[in-house]
Amino acid sequence: MASRLVRRCTCLLREAARLAPAMSPVGQPRLTRGAPRTLTSSATSPSSHLPGSLSELVERGQVFTPYPERQEVDHLIERATQPEEILALLGGGHCLHQNRAALMVIQLSRLLSEKPKDKALLIKDARFQHLLRLVNSQINAVWHGTLVKLLRSLYALGLPATSKELQSVEQEVRWRMRRLRYKHLAFLAESSATYMQEQGSQELLAELLVHLERRWTEIDDGRTVVAMMVKIGHLSQSLMNRLEDKCLELVEQFGPEELRKVLVMLAAQNRRSVPLLRAVSYHLVQKPFTLTKSILLDLAYAYGKLGFHQTQVFQRLAADLLPHTPSLTSSEVARCTKSFAFLKWLSLPLFEAFAQHVLDRAQSIALPHLCNMLLAFARVNFRPEREDQFFSLVHEKLGSQLAGLEPALQVDVVWSLCVLQQAREAELQAVLRPELHGQFLGEPLLSEGKPVVPSPA
Repeated sequence: MASRLVRRCTCLLREAARLAPAMSPVGQPRLTRGAPRTLTSSATSPSSHLPGSLSELVERGQVFTPYPERQEVDHLIERATQPEEILALLGGGHCLHQNRAALMVIQLSRLLSEKPKDKALLIKDARFQHLLRLVNSQINAVWHGTLVKLLRSLYALGLPATSKELQSVEQEVRWRMRRLRYKHLAFLAESSATYMQEQGSQELLAELLVHLERRWTEIDDGRTVVAMMVKIGHLSQSLMNRLEDKCLELVEQFGPEELRKVLVMLAAQNRRSVPLLRAVSYHLVQKPFTLTKSILLDLAYAYGKLGFHQTQVFQRLAADLLPHTPSLTSSEVARCTKSFAFLKWLSLPLFEAFAQHVLDRAQSIALPHLCNMLLAFARVNFRPEREDQFFSLVHEKLGSQLAGLEPALQVDVVWSLCVLQQAREAELQAVLRPELHGQFLGEPLLSEGKPVVPSPA
């Protein structure tokens, strides 16, 4: 038996050596896949089917094409600049099979992205309704990537939740959910989660979130994880936990923009994830990122909102912000001052620059911004070098407008002046009026401002 097998293999190798020069390099690796079929297909002639098998394999390799050839209609869809150009293709005798009808809907959505009135007219157009029916008839042949874009486009065009075509696309997405690549699921979640909530597609959204959570290990790039944390992280606590784990894994790849988005997202959701905050802080300190003014302001806001102390990060933020102070607006200065004050972290050069900013814009600075800065200075017990000029400006602004502030803000402002040892008698009297503090104590007042004394029983 063994000798017979050796002789048969020898014959096969001899035949393969004879055919090898006539074959292309592409066909050579396929020889080993053709040989086993010859051994089992016939016992009469070891080489009788070999040439046919090899030529068949080569022929298959030559004619296989994964994508259909692009035709003129594909270029017309891509180059269209008006919805009418897309709709005109329906009656032009073009072959609109497979993806083309879906691509037409996607292009219509792009062209009308900022034209809500035109969207309403398009939905009523008979040609568009015919296009939707055409898409519905071949929905199972639409490619995965095109399918998720199609669903997003139908949401964006404002199709009603009762639309048969919309429901058909949603159902097709649910059927294919396991086969879709993670990037398709992520795109659908980022672009359509809000629409799903508005359209009442809660079941589809819930199923999408479940699949995203189960397959979270497939995320391989920082942009995807950051975008999902920002767009849909708040919809599922368990998914957010997984995304934070993946974020920790990929944080080394993040640039300054991704780090900013992560911190602002955590601050917006009041989510104090200490391991993630430590990792982000480490990379902010260690890597020589170029941080723009807007990124610096957002980072200061996020750290202040979360109350996360990291001295080295604050030192870098202060050093990088200092050259930008002349170009900051009064609103940005007040916001940044509040952020550092919440952290109770004082950078003398930076706060001196903020105080000088106020003095340079004494006539134009708004009272709310000035009040916020005053509260921040009191929180860190900071008095600028030019305190006489600064507090003279504060008293001047408050003199006629203090009574117009909200009661709570009036008390906070005067209390800040007391902390900084700058309160005046008139300002103290303004907040000690019975009609003012009676609002906090809930005491009923007489017309002359004296509290009502209950009569004895």
